[in-house]
Amino acid sequence: MASRLHRFAHLKPHYDLRADGLGEFLADAQATGGLAGLSLDRKPHLLRKRQDVYLEGDEATRVYFVQAGRIKTLKTTAGGKELITGLYGPGEFFGYLTLLERTPHRDSAVAVDDSELIYIPQDDFTQLLLRNRSVSQQFICLLAGRVSEREQQLLEMAYSSIRRRVADVLVRLHEEGPTDDIHLSRDDMASLVGMASESLIRTLSEFRQSGFIELSPNTIRVVQLDKLRQAAW
Repeated sequence: MASRLHRFAHLKPHYDLRADGLGEFLADAQATGGLAGLSLDRKPHLLRKRQDVYLEGDEATRVYFVQAGRIKTLKTTAGGKELITGLYGPGEFFGYLTLLERTPHRDSAVAVDDSELIYIPQDDFTQLLLRNRSVSQQFICLLAGRVSEREQQLLEMAYSSIRRRVADVLVRLHEEGPTDDIHLSRDDMASLVGMASESLIRTLSEFRQSGFIELSPNTIRVVQLDKLRQAAW
């Protein structure tokens, strides 16, 4: 029976990582790629809000996949200011570049919300990349989805107006968030957009006055999503 399953198993052209796509991919990779050594421990690891995932300088031992919640990666400048290097939501991987480069982590990772992570150990990561060409190509495509998104964000940060950049981040956080309220500090959001906190606060105030958002000390609620998407700033 096992040999028949192996013969008819195949890789799909697309896996929905926001659903159970990772589990499907790993099962298909194990069957089609002959990766019998892949770990079967794929239970989610629970993290509380503000809990550290790893710290700058820690040894890289695994890849992380966000199943629920949000994780931010950050570096601390010489002046003590935190600089966000990434924000990852459901369906996204992080922490794999240091495994590829065989270096310690160059930033820290912390849970923004209560979160669930799937750990992919270093041995599994190596098998997925090196043991079978088809599996490797599909796995790289899954990882690269984040890279193409990051390239687009950098272009927007370089060439879009302040209002457009803030609006785009609000739309993305609203769509990725587990609730209608965006729980992210003003400093974190300013770092994510790439601007001073004062400029962000001023722009958020303008959006509130226009009726696009509602503000409280700890949350932001988008109330006119289409206006934020379509406004020609």
